[in-house]
Amino acid sequence: MKGLKVDSLYKLQGSTIFGSAAVSSSVSDLDDTKLWHMRLGHISERGMNNLSKRDLLGGHSIGKLDFCEYCIYGKQKIVSFSTAIHKTKGTLDYIHSELWGLSSVPSKGGGARYMLTFIDDFSRKVWVYFLKHKNDVFVTFK
Repeated sequence: MKGLKVDSLYKLQGSTIFGSAAVSSSVSDLDDTKLWHMRLGHISERGMNNLSKRDLLGGHSIGKLDFCEYCIYGKQKIVSFSTAIHKTKGTLDYIHSELWGLSSVPSKGGGARYMLTFIDDFSRKVWVYFLKHKNDVFVTFK
């Protein structure tokens, strides 16, 4: 039976021993550092050292933090598209369009479940159309 004692928390690894047995092994500074790193939401080594100096980690000493693949995954971000520059000189030169739906609740006025918008890039004028069916988009666009 292997037992690990970490902050009065025992983890059993293996089978149970009947009778009297006292098994306790000390956790190394490296395991302790990794455990606190995960407990504190993958805090940096510098942050853990600051907490340790203020005696907020229960007297545990903080060692060198090894590579953490979860920290790398957490710092990934979605690359955004570059900003497009539209040089429109008049109305209806460039139109932005959006179709929203299917709504789970139909509108009170006419039972529409879709909303179609057109925005003129030059004047910023907005047209909104409420549609009952998705296949009404082309007819509305024309």
